[in-house]
Amino acid sequence: MKAALSISSIVYSLAAVCFIGCGKPTEPAPPADGGNDSGQSSGSGNDSNSSAGGGLLTVTDKGADSGEYVILDTLTDQFDRAKAKANAEDTLSKHADIDAMVGLFAYNPPLILEALKQGDKLGKVKVIAFDEADATLQGIKDGTVHGTVVQNPYMYGYKSIEVLAALKAGKKDVIPEGKFIDIPAQQIRKNNVDAFWADLKAKTAGGAKPAKVEGKPSFAFVSNGVASFWTIAGVGVNKAGADLGVNTEVLMPAEGISDQKRMLEDLVTKGIDGIAVSPIDPTNQTELLNQAAAKTLLITHDSDAPDANRLVYIGMSNYDAGRMCGKLVKEALPNGGKIMIFIGRLEQDNAKLRRQGVIDEILGRDHNPKRYDKPDQVLRGKVQ
Repeated sequence: MKAALSISSIVYSLAAVCFIGCGKPTEPAPPADGGNDSGQSSGSGNDSNSSAGGGLLTVTDKGADSGEYVILDTLTDQFDRAKAKANAEDTLSKHADIDAMVGLFAYNPPLILEALKQGDKLGKVKVIAFDEADATLQGIKDGTVHGTVVQNPYMYGYKSIEVLAALKAGKKDVIPEGKFIDIPAQQIRKNNVDAFWADLKAKTAGGAKPAKVEGKPSFAFVSNGVASFWTIAGVGVNKAGADLGVNTEVLMPAEGISDQKRMLEDLVTKGIDGIAVSPIDPTNQTELLNQAAAKTLLITHDSDAPDANRLVYIGMSNYDAGRMCGKLVKEALPNGGKIMIFIGRLEQDNAKLRRQGVIDEILGRDHNPKRYDKPDQVLRGKVQ
């Protein structure tokens, strides 16, 4: 009897184990960090992704909460103002939790501000700018723009004519050994915007084109588009012409590379004494630039064409200026956040380098102007 009871007990125990162990398995608890050690998003974009089989957890993108910078993308507009405005509006629609918008061409920040105002996000999304458009500087004063990195377009214009006039006079020593005349950029914040703006207004007051003087050399300054930046540069061009007693012409291609090509060819045909140009697509314009350089004095400004036979480049290190802009982004978002970059086009040497400098600084990378991150990808970096 005792043995029979023992066998019954064993059978009952085995049945109980089978009943408990053969049912629906209990799901393991998710790890405390969400199970995503790499910091990469899951790719689904959904907060949950349960299937019929159950038990699968989708990791959500925490962005700023995890102490990282997330560069969502770089949006280009090809100098189309309507497209630039639409890019900003689309970003606000698709990324309601965007933390900062970075505009790298002169017209981008003002259009970003317009989109933010219309979307009732003005002052809620950080704006970091490039160049010195009036709306950008006013935004810094108002507190709707954290800061901007400014070049010196006035001196780009003035120095270009000064160098061309010297070269025409046979003074080759105006070209430094490295064939680069550096006109450094600077950061503008609320503490120095008033002084900078006052100086800018003083420099650009007047600036009318002087009357043509027969028998004097003629030089042309060709931009890469139409913008307030180039209006400021044109004042410098005309002031240099008046100071040096030479003839000047400012040309702004409104229709892109084909328009710039036509302008350069026309200037060479007219027998211009020298050209200062900001190439739109230096890689694919090398032959055109070399043809011009064979017939007149050719220099570059703002955006270089190092493989062409230009005599000197006048401007700044766009990569280093980009890193200065990246520092402003980190100031505005010390704990990280989601960022979108806006720029006119990436074919230009200056645009490519400027954008890369911003990205490398934000992500805490080493100094490497030769690095290039293609657009259409999410880039991440931990807050340093």
